[in-house]
Amino acid sequence: MSRIILDCSHCDTCLPDYWSGHHLPHVQIPVYRGMKLSDIKRELRNELNQGAIGGNDPRTSDDSGKDGERWYNAALAAVNKIKPNVKNQRRFFMELEKQTYDDEGVYAFFVFVEL
Repeated sequence: MSRIILDCSHCDTCLPDYWSGHHLPHVQIPVYRGMKLSDIKRELRNELNQGAIGGNDPRTSDDSGKDGERWYNAALAAVNKIKPNVKNQRRFFMELEKQTYDDEGVYAFFVFVEL
């Protein structure tokens, strides 16, 4: 068995109706103006833990066995390795407007790419 190494990359930020999808494994998380990296990583891990993974990779299905476990562990490692593109950046999604209670939620979409 070869080791799986994944990269988790931010792909898009938009309303969910505008996301066209992706064939690679991906997750979506709700985001807001000024979100911290620790919050982003927590939300990504939550989506992985719940199995809310889109795309067309058989290793992400519930019945994928050992291959699925290896992919899942590699996905968690990829999330843990996420670093900002701008050194020492502490807040993210600053281009978003502040949300009010009745605003529609904005989501960030992250794709997992095998290296």
